[in-house]
Amino acid sequence: MIFIFFKPLKLKEQNFVDVPQLELKNFTMYELTPEGLQTYMLGSSGTKYDDRFIVKNVDYTDRSPEYIANMKADEGIYKDDMVILKNNVLYTRDNGFEFQTQKLVYDKNSSEAISDVGYTAHLGDNVVKGTYIKYNNKLNRVYSKNIDATYQLQERE
Repeated sequence: MIFIFFKPLKLKEQNFVDVPQLELKNFTMYELTPEGLQTYMLGSSGTKYDDRFIVKNVDYTDRSPEYIANMKADEGIYKDDMVILKNNVLYTRDNGFEFQTQKLVYDKNSSEAISDVGYTAHLGDNVVKGTYIKYNNKLNRVYSKNIDATYQLQERE
């Protein structure tokens, strides 16, 4: 009799697959190993999911024993030792080499930075533009495609 006047409430069951675990504002993240500070990352906001960390205005530094590499971008995803940077990416090495691009994939294990959307690189007064770059930090080697280079020769004394 009660169901005639009152209808039972029907609840729609939902499955949430990708729920953030943690959200941060204006943060600094340190990765410490027995050898010391390995990575250092700043961001204006960050969202931690089960399998990745999404960062806005990312400033990421890899401080391996052989080199120091810094990467800045408007957006970044950190997942499984991979750093994927998008929009206004600036990559800088401690040896003075730097390049700008719109997308960069950095593999911490192989120490390679790869961009396939075009780039502009600088080393001193030298400028190189290309459609693809793969930079190996450990070997300090650059592989590039379709380059246009301006190289400044030094005068002999």
